[in-house]
Amino acid sequence: MDQPKFEFSHVGVNADSREEANEKVNLLAAMFGLEARTNRKGSPFVGHEIEIMAGNPVGTHGHLAFYTDDMEKALQYFEEKEIKINMDSAKRREDGSIYVIYLQDEIAGFAIQLINKKD
Repeated sequence: MDQPKFEFSHVGVNADSREEANEKVNLLAAMFGLEARTNRKGSPFVGHEIEIMAGNPVGTHGHLAFYTDDMEKALQYFEEKEIKINMDSAKRREDGSIYVIYLQDEIAGFAIQLINKKD
């Protein structure tokens, strides 16, 4: 099988609370002149590249997120390489197709997240 297309999306860093996540986002945004996106549903972001996750995050330190334009092909690719997928982490659309999922194992304390770029 040909390798599907992957593109780095963002890094997610773990925090203990939403308050701590917002503080970290605001600090990084101020330091580097980036947009603090704290008033959004879900986790706050610094620009589009750094997510600070609160609550029950995945990964010891956080996650590395990658876009793929073909989730089914990406999952088949990893299965053929005997890289385990955490099927319990799948987020699905109404039609049952997966738009977000994590691989089973961490790399350097970071979970690996796959996101269907079509979304």
